[in-house]
Amino acid sequence: MNPLRRLFLIGLLCLPLTLFSSPIPGVKKVKPWKVGVEAGLDLSRFRASKELLSPDNCMGWFAGAKLRLKIPLANLGLDAALLYNQNKLEYVAQQDIEKKTLRSFLVPVNLRYNWTIESNFVLYFATGPQWNWYVGKKLLGSIGELEHSYFDWNVGLGIEVLKHVQLGLNYNIPLDKMGEVNNVNLEGHTWNIRFAFYF
Repeated sequence: MNPLRRLFLIGLLCLPLTLFSSPIPGVKKVKPWKVGVEAGLDLSRFRASKELLSPDNCMGWFAGAKLRLKIPLANLGLDAALLYNQNKLEYVAQQDIEKKTLRSFLVPVNLRYNWTIESNFVLYFATGPQWNWYVGKKLLGSIGELEHSYFDWNVGLGIEVLKHVQLGLNYNIPLDKMGEVNNVNLEGHTWNIRFAFYF
């Protein structure tokens, strides 16, 4: 990724720190955050070459801590999380199917628009960058290797009930390559089913 674009995305990930660093005149101060936990399943499609990747790449899971921030503008908020993610990558190396467990930490930061239907039922739309930090071995046998970090862009929607429970559907759009397989860029396209509970 272009270094300037990477710097811009890191700035977006740090946006919650700057939004609440000073009070906004004329706005009544309220507790601007809630903390919680989030977990879910992802359905991944790794793209590089049909001859090199197995069609069985699909199911993974994630879990971690989540922070919800209020923005002093109507219907807007921010979600930030630190998640551990694990899924499987199957690829062809020397005519054999090889399996690799992918372990990563994810840092998504999403701008959220809330549409309140009733006081205890809210629809939301969320979008924003996600930083992926791979923590395993980089090599894919003799045919390629993975990047230590890369960026995605999230687009999602869902519901929030009783001001504590959140259920959502999310799609990750790759902005960086995950790695290379036989000099072909490896990308991950992922649907997520997410469940969060705020304390």
